[in-house]
Amino acid sequence: MTEETRLNPLSSQSAIDHATLWQYMQKLVDRLFGALDGDAAMDEALDIVVDLLGADRGIILVTRADGTQAAINARSQGKALSAQERERISTTFVRDALETNRCVVFDPRGSASPSASATTLNIFAVLAAPLRSAAGTRGVLYVDFRDRRKFVAEPHIEFFISAATLIGAVLEQHTRAMATSDQLRGAKTFWVESRRAPSLAELLAPRSMQPIARELEASLHGDTPILILGESGSGKTLLAQAISEASNRRPIVRAVLGSSDDLNTITSELFGHERGAYSGAVSKRVGLVEFASDGTLILDEVLNLPTFAQRLLLDFTQFGTYRPLGYDKAQPKQSKVRIIGATNGDLHAAMRDGRFREDLYHRLAGVVLEVPPLRERREDLPALAEVALHNADSTRQWSLSDAMRRLLVSTAMEWPGNVRQLETMMRRARERALVEDRNATIITPEHVDRRDLERAAMATQTTRPADAPTDWQSLQAERARLDEREEAAIRATLNQCGGVVAQAARELGLARTTLLSRMDTLGIRVTKRA
Repeated sequence: MTEETRLNPLSSQSAIDHATLWQYMQKLVDRLFGALDGDAAMDEALDIVVDLLGADRGIILVTRADGTQAAINARSQGKALSAQERERISTTFVRDALETNRCVVFDPRGSASPSASATTLNIFAVLAAPLRSAAGTRGVLYVDFRDRRKFVAEPHIEFFISAATLIGAVLEQHTRAMATSDQLRGAKTFWVESRRAPSLAELLAPRSMQPIARELEASLHGDTPILILGESGSGKTLLAQAISEASNRRPIVRAVLGSSDDLNTITSELFGHERGAYSGAVSKRVGLVEFASDGTLILDEVLNLPTFAQRLLLDFTQFGTYRPLGYDKAQPKQSKVRIIGATNGDLHAAMRDGRFREDLYHRLAGVVLEVPPLRERREDLPALAEVALHNADSTRQWSLSDAMRRLLVSTAMEWPGNVRQLETMMRRARERALVEDRNATIITPEHVDRRDLERAAMATQTTRPADAPTDWQSLQAERARLDEREEAAIRATLNQCGGVVAQAARELGLARTTLLSRMDTLGIRVTKRA
């Protein structure tokens, strides 16, 4: 809040009229609804109440299945309380609020007798109110005061009870949102296996993939972990998914590692957490290893996993056991999965540098598959391009011209983006072909976007001698001559038509949008005659 709109804490005011109380309530509602988005919603909500009341500490406690309470949010002066500080509350008043299902107030100026914990912790005043939902009481909103100069009277209590009602509603909605998010995460993992993707037979059909096919002969239907290595865009994830499908190890769950370096976040993603396990854990979360039980867990980019989290994965790969955050039972949970790891990094260099555990590598590398980069699979390129065209548009039989085939296998094309780059190029070429001819079924070099050609050839252009004759240079010279002839023809037709683009397009037998696109590419600007 700005200095102009900031309100003095309620507890600093000994007398409060209803106008003031409603002013504070409006501020609470405005700030609560501004905090509803994001994972920090409950921390924001608690900060708002502590700030407006002028309390020293605020805690939201939820009731676990076993009847005990867990502090899911604990704040003071806009900061989270440590685990030790969370324990320094008066549990007597929390218990009373739950048992009586009403707001409990401790004020030494009233008739209530201080509890032992309040005296020990030097707590001057306490407010504790139940957090209600449609399913009953979910927990308690607790605040305490340790400054004897502050006031806690009926208006303060009235405000606090209203705040607890709002917090309870926010907690209910946040819990539902978290539960829905987990359900969507689970549904998404199953969507990964149901979408259209190449089969293992299709992926291994090219001659260049035969070494991988032979490596998989004995291990496809076993439990041995598989580690897939290869450059970015070379098709590692597609291969991992195809292996999972072919081995009939479902469900197939993909975990993209390294998106966070926070241990709680990583542990929760992989192994889940119990309600109240840490600040913000308002509901139980099922981890990816549990979703993948009896199926396949694809660990994408394992090299991105922080070293302090690699130990967690090592224990799971070794014993198949794990503990969600906050799980306090004697026996750990178990999940039997086949692990398929993938990375585009240099694992051996990472082990030498201490960035990746050698023991974890040996647990993951039961079978090691290296996917060759596209520049080493030139003989496969035309067939892969036709597959990409079919995947982009299965309504017609696409094919490549002889010139297009020669272009794809040319040594001038280095394919730094591998299969992903080829697929993008084919999609764009198809779109350009259809713009020129709605009935097109053949892709020629003229349909390829110049930017795609430049990206595919960029590695060679920087190293090839300037006087070396290449197919690429010949193609570029030919395209330049064609562009000059096309520009001359368009300018002549526009001149005949008085600069009217629609009329010129009819004369040329083109769609108006196609002509405008070519004019923009060739830098042609015209002004219609008066």
